[in-house]
Amino acid sequence: MLLELINATLCKRPLNEKVFAEATEEDWQQCFDLALQQIVLAMTFPAMSSLPKELRPSFTLWSKWMAYTQSIAEHSQYKRQVVEKMGSWLVEEGLSTTILKGFSLSALYPNPNLREFSDIDIFSGESYDAVNACFAKHGVKVDSVDGHHAYLKVDGISVEHHFAFSNTKVKDGLVGPEEGLQQLAVKDPRPSSIQGINFPNPVFTALFVGWHAYEHFLQEKIELRHVIDWALALKQLTKQEAETLDEIKRNTGWGEFCDTLTSIAIHHLKLPQEWFLTEELTSYAHEERVWNDILKAPRTKISKSSNFRRIYIAKRMLKNGWKLDQYADVSAKRWLWKSFVGHLKKSYFIQ
Repeated sequence: MLLELINATLCKRPLNEKVFAEATEEDWQQCFDLALQQIVLAMTFPAMSSLPKELRPSFTLWSKWMAYTQSIAEHSQYKRQVVEKMGSWLVEEGLSTTILKGFSLSALYPNPNLREFSDIDIFSGESYDAVNACFAKHGVKVDSVDGHHAYLKVDGISVEHHFAFSNTKVKDGLVGPEEGLQQLAVKDPRPSSIQGINFPNPVFTALFVGWHAYEHFLQEKIELRHVIDWALALKQLTKQEAETLDEIKRNTGWGEFCDTLTSIAIHHLKLPQEWFLTEELTSYAHEERVWNDILKAPRTKISKSSNFRRIYIAKRMLKNGWKLDQYADVSAKRWLWKSFVGHLKKSYFIQ
């Protein structure tokens, strides 16, 4: 049921009502719970609501679905207002920045307001310090910096200002496309409808989506939303851009993982083959294992202590050592040790 809702939403087609003809309230509740866990509940509400009333869930569950969707849309609009404010500050100083991840990816969805995201991520290249100084003039100070971004807060919304795309405090860890991402991040940015705010070019978007999902998968887990992001990022590529992306990721562990996501999008989400500008992919050795991990693996325990959370993640990585064995050139134990050493390195502060 959930896969039908997702496919109909992304492909902008009517639902196959036969899928829901014999659905019980328990079936709908399970569909709701799974959609919530996979961070796709809001985006599937319009499709679900297009069903005839006799095929929909109970009014109570439908109302919960609607309330959640409205909340996500309201939060998205508020974050857009925050981005508009940031853009206006930058324009005053003759500056601009590129917005990444959730906000930029939402533009690829049929309804941008229904793609959930939490914080705002930006990259300013050589203008990194100038942009931070601009924010400081408006009372938004950079308090701390970790291995790949600075932390700010604008009107209650967390903003992560990237200077790198992988953790620079961890040496000789995961081999990733940092150099390619750095080059693409400043190449041919696309103006958005907000002054001072650019979208990255499509190759960067796809590369970063794949790399970001890879890191999350190895350390914790990913959700269906990550697979959808990857599919929509590939959908916007031209043939030449797809070839450029393939050259960067070819013969790498993270590239193989990205191909696994493509295979899942085709075989499980049933998304159109032509979106991916690739020949039909055979099922990868660990495709079903990755698919089951997406659907069934629990999220990492939430803790107010960042150290406790790191312990939870470490236990999870050791338990799921197969992920690094299959897709990385470093073992879970070695990666955890390198991460621990990197964590001990002192973060610097900007006054």
